[in-house]
Amino acid sequence: MISFLITIVKLLAIIVAVATVHEFGHFLASKLLKVGVEEFSIGFGPKIVQKKFKGTIYSLRWLPLGGYCAIEGEEPDENGEESETSYQKKKPWEKIIILVMGVTFNFILSLIIFMCVYLPGEVATTQILSYTEDSVLVEAGLQPNDIIRSINGKEVKLYSQIANYDMPDDTNDIVIEYERNGELYTTTVKNAKRTEGKIGISFVIDEQGNQTNQIELTGAGTSSTEAGIKAGDIVLSVNDISTPDALSVVNAIKDKSNQEITVKVQRGEEILDFVVVPEATEVFDLGIMTIGDTNSNLSYAFIETVENVKSVIGSYADLFTGKVSISNMSGIVGIGEVVSKSEGVMNFFFLMAMISMAVGVANILPFPPLDGGKIVLVLVEAITRKKVSEKVELALSYAGLGALLLLTLFVTYKDIIRII
Repeated sequence: MISFLITIVKLLAIIVAVATVHEFGHFLASKLLKVGVEEFSIGFGPKIVQKKFKGTIYSLRWLPLGGYCAIEGEEPDENGEESETSYQKKKPWEKIIILVMGVTFNFILSLIIFMCVYLPGEVATTQILSYTEDSVLVEAGLQPNDIIRSINGKEVKLYSQIANYDMPDDTNDIVIEYERNGELYTTTVKNAKRTEGKIGISFVIDEQGNQTNQIELTGAGTSSTEAGIKAGDIVLSVNDISTPDALSVVNAIKDKSNQEITVKVQRGEEILDFVVVPEATEVFDLGIMTIGDTNSNLSYAFIETVENVKSVIGSYADLFTGKVSISNMSGIVGIGEVVSKSEGVMNFFFLMAMISMAVGVANILPFPPLDGGKIVLVLVEAITRKKVSEKVELALSYAGLGALLLLTLFVTYKDIIRII
């Protein structure tokens, strides 16, 4: 019960922080552009305290589920009477600045947190200490302690840049430049991309930093979830092959794409068998086992930050290009599950940064009633020099809101079914 309450508090803290920063972006832009702000609130519902200062009410409310910035004239006056400080009186570029500043502040929050998380401690470099037995790098002539300097002409400084490398669709080969004993060499690495079977699970990491065979999370819409495997299950074997750790689980599954496998798990006192069909997934895999590390600095922290930004944006791109299904999405329940698994202050703030980034990207999508949808309407008005009618704007907002609510209900239902 205590852990559940802690999870709720952590989740609410993230929601309030991300929403407040977003609304503060709108607030600051409105003030700078001389647009009236009727109220800036943290939370919803009944007021705990409020203070009016220079025409704006600043309030704290009881329900910590976000916040809002009530901008004067954001909703058109039915009588068509707008003051000079109304949002409706502003030029298109001013409206766009006000709308885009919420997303901008979400990105700023994420960047600050990422930099603070990555700046202290150590980061993984591109020095490869050991390889898997079937590593394509060994076949290409690389040896332990070689340092990868570039991939297809693109400089890499940290392992995250290798792991997240965007492999071209039209080839399986890459050109790598590497350093050995101070000398630079170039080689072509063949079959750097291959198809592997995945069932959509992540593993618990023990106190020594090793991935165990206990499942930490199952992905929404993945084959493991469809089969009935749940977080907390311990994978004992795959097709009767013992799996004492995460690596053995992955190795037992990766060459079984689109084939039925039997996964034996321990759930509490029970031993259960599940038939799962691993999904065929194209992965960029160089067969790297261990890598060197070094003390972080400002440059390395910035690189890690950029890689995380690309990861979030890439996940949305995969969704809209059909590489992943809507059924793979997670909602507030799924986020709560991830929050419950996070430990330590750094992990908490890292998760906050990822969610803030995701909220920022989602809000800029050209879909009413999100900020991106409002920006589209402003651009239409600027191009046509004719205001979109209130009825059309209202209909679009209601339709968009309805679609978002249906999507929210769908992903929440999928999350609940997956977890229970």
